[in-house]
Amino acid sequence: MHYHKEKNHLVIEIDERIQGITLLEFFHYLHLSKKTIHLLRQNKDYTLNKSYVDYHTVLKKKDILSIKAYEQGRDFIEEENSLEIIYEDDLLCVVNKPSNLIIHPDDKSKKNTLCNYVSYYYQQSHQDLPIRYLHRLDRDTTGLVMFCKCALLQPYFDALIASKEIKKTYLAIIQGHLPKKEMTVNLPIGQDRHSKNKMCISKTGKDALTHFKEIKTNKNYTLVTCQIETGRKHQIRVHLNHLHHPIVGDSLYGKASSKIKRMALHAYCLEFIHPLNNQPIIIECPLPFDMEKIFNQKEVQDILNSVKYKGIENSSK
Repeated sequence: MHYHKEKNHLVIEIDERIQGITLLEFFHYLHLSKKTIHLLRQNKDYTLNKSYVDYHTVLKKKDILSIKAYEQGRDFIEEENSLEIIYEDDLLCVVNKPSNLIIHPDDKSKKNTLCNYVSYYYQQSHQDLPIRYLHRLDRDTTGLVMFCKCALLQPYFDALIASKEIKKTYLAIIQGHLPKKEMTVNLPIGQDRHSKNKMCISKTGKDALTHFKEIKTNKNYTLVTCQIETGRKHQIRVHLNHLHHPIVGDSLYGKASSKIKRMALHAYCLEFIHPLNNQPIIIECPLPFDMEKIFNQKEVQDILNSVKYKGIENSSK
């Protein structure tokens, strides 16, 4: 479906994929809550072909649906920083998080977080939107973080993440060499009872499944892709430590390194199906400089391209 933002409304042209269902069924497809649907009806915050209609109306191809979809007002203090925008459209903003930075402050009056930087970017690009991150990364992990710009669509993206329909691929540099080029660890993770900051393999923990694949090796280290099918705290770090190949620079589960001043973990790729135009989206973020010093970016990218994830790279930035 073609779509665009028009003030605080999302305007959608119905196509053959959606035609034949009712407006209510389309709201359910977007994972809208009963309360949201009730408010849309009560306030008449949607129109079909410029007229308010009952939500049992059947949608037809070429119908134009306009829904109040955007909130206004940034809710984090703006803080200037050279933030790298990797992907942006009317629904999402995906940024490259630097190391040594948390996603959000514990108090919205504080600064020096990714949310503050995104708030500044919105201000500079004349987007009066609240800051809504869809997932988090550890302080030292670099790479892709998704922000939802369209409040109406946030439940849809939350559902995608909960059902693991957003595929996340990380790059990690680990100590030594894996015994096999591809390995899967399927072991539950729980709180380490000896340290409140650590997690561990635990029979009473929550299910955790991680896939590792060797990309490149040198004398002492291996660059691997990590794909997680569950979202447990420190999942990649705990599973690699269990294999006796901790992430280089991970002082919590391994040890500090002279090669890099932080944990060598990078959120490299996000893949999902766009909710409105149904196109596969692949968003990639190259290795940061400190990891590139250990493994050359061009060589790594050539290898990654040779085992390329199927799909269409779609970026407006």
